[in-house]
Amino acid sequence: SQTARDRARRLAPQALVFADADELLARPDVDAVVITAPSGLHASLAIATLETQRHLFLEKPIASTLEEGRRVLAASRGDRVAVVGFNWRFQPLVARARELVLAGAIGEVRAMSTAFCEPGLQPGWKRARAEGGGVLLDLGSHHFDLIQWLLAAQVERVEASLRSEESDQDSASVRLLLDDGRVASSFFSFRAARAHSLELFGERGVIRIDRYARTLSLHGRRARVATPSVLAWRARAFVQRGSEPSWTLLLQGFVDAVRGAEVELPTLADGLRSLEVVSAAEHAAASS
Repeated sequence: SQTARDRARRLAPQALVFADADELLARPDVDAVVITAPSGLHASLAIATLETQRHLFLEKPIASTLEEGRRVLAASRGDRVAVVGFNWRFQPLVARARELVLAGAIGEVRAMSTAFCEPGLQPGWKRARAEGGGVLLDLGSHHFDLIQWLLAAQVERVEASLRSEESDQDSASVRLLLDDGRVASSFFSFRAARAHSLELFGERGVIRIDRYARTLSLHGRRARVATPSVLAWRARAFVQRGSEPSWTLLLQGFVDAVRGAEVELPTLADGLRSLEVVSAAEHAAASS
């Protein structure tokens, strides 16, 4: 609508404004597309972008349903960059934890536990599963990616329970059995107090991350795990409330990849694997 166009121009006067995605994709000077629309629109917009052979940055989840997710992956081409917005891989504490795991700092990781809770008023679409909302798609999809990425394993079996009070999915408890026999458990909620934590239990130690406390501990001794990137992030977060660099780091990686650099980024296949866990958790909860 004209009202929406006027609002967009006021928000970003330097940017071009289009009536719809088709109008944007029809332009020959568009090299890459970033999709941050409500989740229910991700699949159709992603497929339209991929069919025009543009580079793609797609916010998670890649789709609302498994069938749509498979269609997105099928539309991708190997000669175009296609990245999923799993930004928490680039959070300094998480990135440092992965370095420690790969270096064998806690020995073989035996199990993992995570929590991600974001209370408060959610937009209407985030509260309705049919529109791509719900706590599993919104919060759980991030951690289902992190678990498989940090442990270098894939989910084989899922157990889950869901609770719904003010939306289709307010809270979820999930237990994952990985294909190498290890176990991961997670809690996600729109109703519980704010939390974002990861724990990796190894043979010789435990890594604990509390993103809101800005801490990463190994055997309880933080000094052993501090790095320049972690210290710099803590300093920025102290003076700039809410400072979170992971989105910028991921988007910069996408730009670098489009320009030809070799960058390790979350792929559409990673997005589909996460969506498969979401779907399995929903089915497990429905049948329990």
